[in-house]
Amino acid sequence: MMLHTTEFVYSVHQLLVPYLFELRLLLTSKYTSHAYIICHLLRIKVCHTMNVTSEYIHKLI
Repeated sequence: MMLHTTEFVYSVHQLLVPYLFELRLLLTSKYTSHAYIICHLLRIKVCHTMNVTSEYIHKLI
């Protein structure tokens, strides 16, 4: 169980890094509306990843 939790955290971390880097660039520029759009898409992608991973873990258990 702990091993799968670690894999889950690592996969979410891989997903977050590129988006957070791009979000940081946009926040330092004048295009704040684009930053909001990326943040919204990021939340959807993270929720999707969490759902898929939790289903996968339950199948393994």
